[in-house]
Amino acid sequence: MTSFTDEQGLIAYLTANTIGSILSAIEHRLSVKQREDVEAHLANYNIPFQILQMVAEQCECAIETRSTEKELARKPKLSLLFARLNDRAIILLQQIFLDCHESLSTFRFTVFLSSRYSAMMHKFVIDGKISGKSNSEYTFDVCIYSRRTGDLIAVGMQNKNTKQQGSDSKSLSRFLGIIDDVSSAYPQLQGAYYSSSYGYQPLSLAGKKAIRRENAGQEVEIKFFEFKDKIYIEVAF
Repeated sequence: MTSFTDEQGLIAYLTANTIGSILSAIEHRLSVKQREDVEAHLANYNIPFQILQMVAEQCECAIETRSTEKELARKPKLSLLFARLNDRAIILLQQIFLDCHESLSTFRFTVFLSSRYSAMMHKFVIDGKISGKSNSEYTFDVCIYSRRTGDLIAVGMQNKNTKQQGSDSKSLSRFLGIIDDVSSAYPQLQGAYYSSSYGYQPLSLAGKKAIRRENAGQEVEIKFFEFKDKIYIEVAF
């Protein structure tokens, strides 16, 4: 598992091939005006300090700050942090949040969930493996833990369809079944979130009723989202 909460030396989430191909394409330097424009757009995002630090490490630069992690989680001073990044890191952030490369979607999903679960109160782990009551193991794009107790509080999963097809009723039922199993093992679980960048396939009336019935039986908050036009939109069934 890759944790966004290590104070020193965060473990890279991206695979060597993915990050290597992305970084190899980042060869040019930004002009002062180009960099200012990119930073101005990035400033609209509440990017957790840990993600900035990981990007910095991947791009062979460092963010030095005297602020504590708790202070940064509460109110990141992005303009000051951006100034400590090299051009490659700024461009990588641009590809994650502005150009919205699908291979980097977990970063965006984590930032989105951090708007629901404060980074000051919670720890974020990506590519986390969780076992349900049945002892089946599941991989979640994002796992969220309480900083105070260490309890698993919420999970997030994305549509990883290799054919880039919208999520269908089978996929959604599988997700709900996973959450039922995991919540039985972790009674403190509060939320479960599913996102699709490829939309959702039309559901029949019977399919919608089945999803609603399965959802109604859950004690955790379950939400479905579509990432479209660079924003997350809640989807109701």
